[in-house]
Amino acid sequence: MRAATMKSNREIARERRAGIATAAALLLLSGCATAAPSSSEVHVWPLPPDPPRIEFVRQLTSSVDVGEKPSLFSRLLGRITGKAPIPLVRPSAVFSDGRGRLFITDTGLQVLHCFDFNKREYRQIFHLTGQARLISPVGVAVDDQGRIYVSDSVLNDIFVFDADGRLHGRVGQPGDYKRVAGIAIGPDDRLYAADVGGHEIVVYGPDGGKLMTIGKRGGAPGEFNFPSQVAVDRNGTIYVTDSLNFRVQLFSREGVFLRMFGQAGTRIGSFSKPKGVAVDTEGDIFVVDGLFDVVQIFDQQGQLLLHVGGGGADEGRFWLPTGIAIDQQNRIYVADTYNQRVQIFQLLPISAEK
Repeated sequence: MRAATMKSNREIARERRAGIATAAALLLLSGCATAAPSSSEVHVWPLPPDPPRIEFVRQLTSSVDVGEKPSLFSRLLGRITGKAPIPLVRPSAVFSDGRGRLFITDTGLQVLHCFDFNKREYRQIFHLTGQARLISPVGVAVDDQGRIYVSDSVLNDIFVFDADGRLHGRVGQPGDYKRVAGIAIGPDDRLYAADVGGHEIVVYGPDGGKLMTIGKRGGAPGEFNFPSQVAVDRNGTIYVTDSLNFRVQLFSREGVFLRMFGQAGTRIGSFSKPKGVAVDTEGDIFVVDGLFDVVQIFDQQGQLLLHVGGGGADEGRFWLPTGIAIDQQNRIYVADTYNQRVQIFQLLPISAEK
């Protein structure tokens, strides 16, 4: 286009160049919008001939993805109108309320992304009071009343927001934890916080009062070495990623040690950098490993069932993933941190034998 607009009259050349560039961009992007869904390939695990158990559904990379397969043209139009998509920068933790809303902490953008797929609405939560704001949001959970809990590892606090994103209060008292990390809410609205610096799990009641702590530093059963993430199943069983002991530990609702599995290693079935943990409705345990770039799936006794992923940027692959969540529809959400996205998978029902 530069050669075509080399005229003696610079004013005319500038106008023509602007018109040609705009038209070309619109034509190109319109063509992309009609011809390019992200991928028609189906990704399932395990591979055939084994029956599939997990299927890739979609990925989220920005605020525009709250709609139905936004086109490249709509993304450009947003930039032109000043409403540019808000990207995921360093997604860390993820939570689905099972009712069409997805919450993603972002330590890079220092916000909580809130996607409402039923209303096709997106918003952020980051404001605290005055000029204060979130700095390093690393954990998120939502209770049955719709209150949103966000843990911040730098501010070393757990903040509570109402359903509209207004600050409602805080959980706990100063000194309750040395460096808070992942959080989870149990079926009785107890809140569980992984104190990665204090090597324990801190448990709060529905009123925000501290009920108990679980564990201390060490390598024996029931002890921790930098616990980073926590999950609670519908029966109240507590699952803790005991990161530098390279294992997952299970506790009863009362905090009594039940069992553990895992060890340091360089092969699938062991752990290298265990991060997020979640449990599906069948009781299987999903553990994110940030160095293996996989999600490993174990039964209740710690036997490896399947793994999903591997390093890369393609659909179903990960780059230093951190968080994971599973909703009541067995939809799986993985914070694929350094690929700057959240990937969504579906746990498939076991086919009846013919």
